[in-house]
Amino acid sequence: MAVLNSEKQIEMKNTLKQEYPWFYSNILTNVQKSLDEFFQKKYALKLVGISYDENILFYGDEYFINKININKNSSLTIRLSSLFVSSILDNTLGISDNIFSLKTLSKLELNLIKDYTNYIYENIAKFINKTEVNKKVIKNSKEYNITFYAQYKKEYAGKIIITIPEYMLDDIEIKEFKPVFDIDDFKNTGVGVSIGTGKTRVPLNDVKALEVGDIIVLEESDINKMAVLWNGQIIPFSIVPNPSLIISIDSNGGNEMEEDTSLNTPNMWDSILVDIVAEFDNVKLSLGELKQISEGLVIDIGSVYDNKVKLRVENQVVATGELVILNDRYGVRIDKVKKSKEEPVKQPVEKPAEKPAPAPSNAKKTLPPPKAGQSGKKPIPPKNAKQPNKGDENFDYSDFEIEDESI
Repeated sequence: MAVLNSEKQIEMKNTLKQEYPWFYSNILTNVQKSLDEFFQKKYALKLVGISYDENILFYGDEYFINKININKNSSLTIRLSSLFVSSILDNTLGISDNIFSLKTLSKLELNLIKDYTNYIYENIAKFINKTEVNKKVIKNSKEYNITFYAQYKKEYAGKIIITIPEYMLDDIEIKEFKPVFDIDDFKNTGVGVSIGTGKTRVPLNDVKALEVGDIIVLEESDINKMAVLWNGQIIPFSIVPNPSLIISIDSNGGNEMEEDTSLNTPNMWDSILVDIVAEFDNVKLSLGELKQISEGLVIDIGSVYDNKVKLRVENQVVATGELVILNDRYGVRIDKVKKSKEEPVKQPVEKPAEKPAPAPSNAKKTLPPPKAGQSGKKPIPPKNAKQPNKGDENFDYSDFEIEDESI
């Protein structure tokens, strides 16, 4: 079965939504009519689903199936669930003492159920296009699966599912829904979105050496633009910059990332370039602001600037901070660096004090530790032991997924 993309799925759902009133007015009405006239019982039907594919409503039941041939190449299918068959037989022929099963229906019962499904078809036949079509049309056509729930004396009594090829229902009327409300009626309603401010490309060694107070300059940013990140889409929009974010690099109180000469010469892995992406997370914009964004207007999102900015490498957050402006670029002044494989601090468990056991008479006495100035044996590190680089304890290369083209 071919997998449909999200846009195609949305289009199909909208089509079914527009077609639903036609199915409700025509198919439901006539299936209900067939039930009333054939059994003369007070069954009530509800149209609960229309789909192009078998859905969850199909499952969990056995069905009596009648495949009705319309012409040489075409047919439609009517299914009655076992519960519904049991209900109509009990109300028509009387309650049986035997355990009900579709496999053990008598010839009389089978004929009764088959006659009823044929009667359903007779009532909906006026909507069926009986023109014979070629096999290519049949192969490429979708099928409508129309599901009804039956109730008897307000109790659930089973399902009727009718499957009709799409090409047989070519006179379906599409209902255009007119909006009752305008978006301006809800312009102050808040919606949670993520907002991207820009990104930059830096060596992995710089990521490992991040410290509180550092400022990351987002080379791929524009102080007059940001982007809404929603449902996998990037929607750029123009903004009014907040002048309070402008800082001077010489007087910012922090420090731009500079080369740390105390580190050893970086190896190949340290020199690999990675993208650091900066974005606000879980920011609330009003529907009015989102409407202005969709219309391409310049907006003022002053309330957003108080939110924290996350710095991400791939899907991992490496630091958070506040947004600043340096010349014509955005930057992030770091206030927290996330450690790699950070674990919660375990609290010591207090144990009740125990009295020391008396030492055996023949126990050896423990020698006291050597006093200051006395020689004591100490562990001697290997001569060629490598001292750890600053920052190495915070990051592991396995934290990041690095593309081959970066090497």
